[in-house]
Amino acid sequence: MLIDTNVNLGSWPFSPVPDRSGPELAAHLAASGIRCALVSHLGAVFLPEPMPANRRLFAALKHTPGLLPVPVINPALANWREQLAECRAAGTIRAVKILPNFHNYRLRSRRLDDFMAALAETGLKLMLNLRLEDERHKYFALKMKGVPLADIIAFLQRHPTHHILLTGAYWSQEVRPLVASHLDLNFSVEIAFCEAFKTLETMLAAIPANRLMLGTNTPLISTRGQVDKLRCARIPARAKRLIGFENARRFFSL
Repeated sequence: MLIDTNVNLGSWPFSPVPDRSGPELAAHLAASGIRCALVSHLGAVFLPEPMPANRRLFAALKHTPGLLPVPVINPALANWREQLAECRAAGTIRAVKILPNFHNYRLRSRRLDDFMAALAETGLKLMLNLRLEDERHKYFALKMKGVPLADIIAFLQRHPTHHILLTGAYWSQEVRPLVASHLDLNFSVEIAFCEAFKTLETMLAAIPANRLMLGTNTPLISTRGQVDKLRCARIPARAKRLIGFENARRFFSL
């Protein structure tokens, strides 16, 4: 069984990706061997307030037990506490996701300190998204870049008791320099945007397998291609199990 830590429902305004129902998404993932997935809604990216998309997410996944909702919270908005409370009341959630670059705030902002304290009280995990699509493929008017590495490091240093999952991270731009000097910080990485020659063999020379998780960024990246990145890697079977499902199962208490 594979666990996918980076999946999305909904449409994307700059690419004709499938806008699947919950059961359709589950069937699509199962065709690549993924039986469990952490799912957010792309509608939360561009809405001025993410809750309408989060509500659609909860409704879409209500009858698909293998798909677990990860609502998006915008801590730059004054009502972030209400967002968090409504998401918790909607059902069992194990994590929330933040999108600093799309929601126009910096990780260095002190307003995040109260947000992180609230997560600690609830026991929820944080998924920090750095990007949703390859910057070389962006719509020409969308000039947004990934979350700055210096901000990521400062954020991790400021919140050492939180184990944070980085999603949408490039190997060369974020992960490699981060692990080169800050492997002591409390973070893990999903691998959807990590690309190198013999990607996982290269990564495992620098970062332990227990810090990596499978992610596909479905539907914005090929699901099967990301699964094959793991399946075809010439790495120990134990490392494949850790990356494919064991790390995620432990991180999300599945």
